[in-house]
Amino acid sequence: MGPSDFELLARWRGGDPSASNELFARHYQSVRRFFEVRLTHAAEDLTQRTFLACLESLAHRDLHTSFRSYLFGVARNQMLMHLRSASRLDGLRSFAQSSPERPSRKTSLTGVFARCEQQSLLLQAMVELPPDLQIVVQLYYWEGMPTAEIGEVVQVPASTVTTRLARARELVKRELAKMRLSPKLHASIVRDVPGWTRSLVDPQGRRPSG
Repeated sequence: MGPSDFELLARWRGGDPSASNELFARHYQSVRRFFEVRLTHAAEDLTQRTFLACLESLAHRDLHTSFRSYLFGVARNQMLMHLRSASRLDGLRSFAQSSPERPSRKTSLTGVFARCEQQSLLLQAMVELPPDLQIVVQLYYWEGMPTAEIGEVVQVPASTVTTRLARARELVKRELAKMRLSPKLHASIVRDVPGWTRSLVDPQGRRPSG
């Protein structure tokens, strides 16, 4: 059995480059994916910042029961700081320009996950979710994290995570309804939103039968 993630992090902090390489190999893809949907243009930079911030935040590891909740808690903080910074810049543009250039969140979409029309449409709907809802959706459906572990990431009780997941599913359905899809296409997605959400990161490309 190899070293734990926290052991690798401690070794990396002590100057062992092989430990950092192994930690990146284990978690880089998941962290990059965490940022990819909403912040594609900044995903690489935020991923790097997250791993470096993990080194600086080791004193807080006892607040988490797993390395994943610790890692994604740091990633969440990086995302929120980035979004707050972007919001301040938008405010400055609004003050300086009568018609500020504000990029649509849709420009953050990436085709890396979408293999069919249903998946592409679902990604568009997910991008419209508020960050606190999008985070719990990604951690639950993409990373397979239980609600209690997600609660550690977003600092709320597991019951609140469950409520947010239900709210997110309803908002996704509302966004899909706004797209004026054909009845058949719309029905094929909404009858299994969880299944289609999971399919976005299925390496085998498996999709719901609907």
